[in-house]
Amino acid sequence: MTEHTIPSDLSTLDARRGSARIELSPDGSSYECVRVFGAGPERIFRAFTDPDDLRVWFPSGAPPGSEMTVCESDPVEDGRYHYAMMIPEFGPMAWYGTYTGVDRPNRLDANEWFVMGESDPTGPPTSQTLTFEPTGDGFTLMTMRVDMPEPEDPETFMEQSAAGLTSSLAAMDELVSS
Repeated sequence: MTEHTIPSDLSTLDARRGSARIELSPDGSSYECVRVFGAGPERIFRAFTDPDDLRVWFPSGAPPGSEMTVCESDPVEDGRYHYAMMIPEFGPMAWYGTYTGVDRPNRLDANEWFVMGESDPTGPPTSQTLTFEPTGDGFTLMTMRVDMPEPEDPETFMEQSAAGLTSSLAAMDELVSS
């Protein structure tokens, strides 16, 4: 992955939104997302793990009319999380995860299975590492590294996954910086 330049003035939501960078690896098997948020690491960690916070920002990357039906999170090592949504025109989608490492408020590691439909998770998981670095000005630089079991098509990834993630993280910044 490439080195990311962080804008010097991050005092506005728009500036922080512009700090977001998502890069898919050349072989499509991993991606990295880097973004600055308008709060310290403890608040960002909580936004990624607290069901009340997740219910606010997580669904914002989904199509209009989507509803979060399950939101559970136990952010301890070997703790589990489960999010489920009903997406108009697509039906149910769910994320099942296990926290494989928790270093509050600096880092979260997890294995995650994404399921479309009503089936149980199967196959190898996606592996994720999120780090939260204080920037010295009350903000946090988040780096999300995701290794996927199957390569993604770059065009589909950028149109769907990256677009939804960008929108969700913008909503999360609004939540944590208010």
